[in-house]
Amino acid sequence: MAHSEIEIGRVTDFFQRICVAAVKILAGQTLKVGDRICIRGPHTYIEQTVESLEVDHKAVTEVGGGSEVGLLVTLPQAEEEWPANIPRNGNTVYRIQGE
Repeated sequence: MAHSEIEIGRVTDFFQRICVAAVKILAGQTLKVGDRICIRGPHTYIEQTVESLEVDHKAVTEVGGGSEVGLLVTLPQAEEEWPANIPRNGNTVYRIQGE
């Protein structure tokens, strides 16, 4: 089954130690635990289901447009170095529809 992608936000920062991307949600969009998303940029492609969101260090299940949210990112960690495929400032976040 074909799917489509809806742009919902942009990565503003990435905290490698805790694998969390700071994401600014676009006006009129939402992001919920359970949503299927992808983070894409020139050197990045990550597809995952949203498992954890935080606003001001408090767990939330949904955020709306204009919010900045901490998004737990699932990355395959190399034993001694970080993979090149990490979220970077300016990467776009898309919600995957219709899977």
